[in-house]
Amino acid sequence: MKTLPVMAVTLVLAGCANPFGRDGYFRDKSGDYTQARISEPLQLPEHMNNTRPMGDSLVIPPITAEDTQLEQRFQAPRPDQRLQHSEGDTYSIERSGNDQWLLAAKSPSEIWPRVISFLEENDIPVQSRNAKQGYLETDWVDLGLDKERGFIYRTVGRWVGAENAEPLEDRFRIEIKPGVTAGTSEVHLQHKGRPRTEEGDDSAPEPYEWDNMEQRSQRLDNGTLNELMLFLVRDEDDSSVSLLAQNLDLGDQVEIVDINGNPTMTIERLSFARAWAAIDQALVKAGLEVTDKNRSGGLFYILADEQGDVVKGQPEKKPGFFSRLFGKGKKSDDESTQSTYLIRVSELTGEIQVTVEENINAFAPAEFSRKVLNLIKDNMK
Repeated sequence: MKTLPVMAVTLVLAGCANPFGRDGYFRDKSGDYTQARISEPLQLPEHMNNTRPMGDSLVIPPITAEDTQLEQRFQAPRPDQRLQHSEGDTYSIERSGNDQWLLAAKSPSEIWPRVISFLEENDIPVQSRNAKQGYLETDWVDLGLDKERGFIYRTVGRWVGAENAEPLEDRFRIEIKPGVTAGTSEVHLQHKGRPRTEEGDDSAPEPYEWDNMEQRSQRLDNGTLNELMLFLVRDEDDSSVSLLAQNLDLGDQVEIVDINGNPTMTIERLSFARAWAAIDQALVKAGLEVTDKNRSGGLFYILADEQGDVVKGQPEKKPGFFSRLFGKGKKSDDESTQSTYLIRVSELTGEIQVTVEENINAFAPAEFSRKVLNLIKDNMK
């Protein structure tokens, strides 16, 4: 008896046509236009004299000479150029008339070191810079000289015809200033171009005004800002902070206290990124030999000799394979007596704490820790 309902349903479904098939009621009609045919105009009986003439419903107007002769070449407006990082930070290209700039949801002190990294990564030499005023100027570069230069030739050089145009060289001025909204930055870029001379000849005079080459300047400004925007989004996770651009004096925010008998340096009202950059810069100013550092772990590695004094100077390069193989990479007697200490940067209870450790399980002696922390503090002013 249980099989009867199943058999009945099977018979009913087999007798029904597919409603979505080619002959179904709900068939797909998207391709019907391919079957359309031109037919003769509709003819009305002769005795119907009071009707309106039956013309085409959709009349295609004729094209006249006036329609093809425009006053100027039409350019379609660019779409909104905007990128958003996974953490919500937004970067966009803004325009007002002939002006354009990159708007970033970061402070100028955070954008400045990334712009420097962008230029360094693309081998664009910087001629002058002023972090406090927020501007820098590059040296002259030849876009068509080296096709392997990077983004300049790949994305900008082909726009301006670097292969076929007369030999030219270009330079840029980048200005970073606070945006209208708090916590944002505006990156403005200007361009200069001049003819390139042969090696040994005197350079062409430098143009007095920026953006002196109209179309080329406009395309270079736009292309470089776009590449910079992509770089900033990609470089988001490796962000650093420029203390020089921020013009900070951290002396009033830094204090050395004892916590459970261990000297600890506390820094108030400062994010981890800014504190890390401040300590990194202080170690460089103090001349301490930093053998390694781990930003994600908040660790700097320094050396101390057997007398407990911090080792100063630049770390030597590690010996190569052949040096190690033939014994040239052996440690000297001084190096063998040196010990490694850790400077740990932690963010706890709304403040930054800096401690010195002998290893991951033990703090360094109090006297040594206080000596290192005071050295860092003195170089953060």
